[in-house]
Amino acid sequence: MSDFEKNLDKAVENYEKNFDKIANKTANTLEKVERGANKVYIGCATIFGNLFFAAFCLWGVYAAVVAYQLETTGVVTPGIVIGLDESNTDGSSAYSPIVEFTANGQTYTFESGNASSPPAYQVGETVNVRYDPADPNTAQIDKYSERWLMPIILIPSMICGSIILTFFMVRAWRRGQNVLPE
Repeated sequence: MSDFEKNLDKAVENYEKNFDKIANKTANTLEKVERGANKVYIGCATIFGNLFFAAFCLWGVYAAVVAYQLETTGVVTPGIVIGLDESNTDGSSAYSPIVEFTANGQTYTFESGNASSPPAYQVGETVNVRYDPADPNTAQIDKYSERWLMPIILIPSMICGSIILTFFMVRAWRRGQNVLPE
């Protein structure tokens, strides 16, 4: 074998060794980048999920504050159900009462936030309405479930959802589980 062939063999061998080193370093780097991206994804998903839960929780808190204010400073007057607003979801219908009442010589109308199937109220039915004397547009049917059902269900369920989401995402983050879509 000539010196040229020996040198060529050594050069090819060195090239292959260096290529393998670079390929291994690149694979390790890509693996580290993937783990880092996965952790960023888990963190962002946790933050956005908790912001979602927080928004609905704040909506429940707002509803509770309004209900409390009506409970403490509201005035009760008779009202009449003038219609039922039908909403369709998944092929079933739910009905929300539309109530009209008079306050300070003016007529006000509002739609209840609670819907049911079958309708909980009939058109023409008289109901007690609790309204804010400073702003009669803020009114609810004077029934405990009408005022408190939404906050009582929404706030704890959003807090539980947030805790569960955070628990599983932190666990995945600590374990280094891959949650990125393939």
